[in-house]
Amino acid sequence: MQFAHEIMNRSPYTVTKDTSVADLARGLLERRADGAVVVKGRTVVGVVTAMDLVFQEKQVHLPTFIAFMDAVLPLGSRRTETELAKITGATVEEIMSSPAKTVSFDAALDAVATMMVEDHITVVPVIQDGVLVGVIEKPDVLRAVLASRAR
Repeated sequence: MQFAHEIMNRSPYTVTKDTSVADLARGLLERRADGAVVVKGRTVVGVVTAMDLVFQEKQVHLPTFIAFMDAVLPLGSRRTETELAKITGATVEEIMSSPAKTVSFDAALDAVATMMVEDHITVVPVIQDGVLVGVIEKPDVLRAVLASRAR
């Protein structure tokens, strides 16, 4: 059985909440990374991915309105507000997912893979004693699976 600390990247790409979206995009491209861990010191406060940047280019979901008696009621307006905030975000704080889903240093690989699949996440911060010690991304899991099958 393999564990998080055996497959994690010990030098994760980290950013702060006030990092600009442009700087984040450049950093992801330079590192060929799918995401970054958002930290305050060494404490994980969120995760931001390339998909969060792609999200900024999507079409806005406009609310549907229904007429009921003499009132016009919006449906889905909360979703529209959330999407607009994310689409117009200029800093990591405005587009990141928080709180981040994390795993412990000694989490089993199958538990990490299950979480990634079921929660549709691609960047998993690894923590030990409450601080960031690494990150697991999809390629890390794939390498571990291939290595174990080659034995």
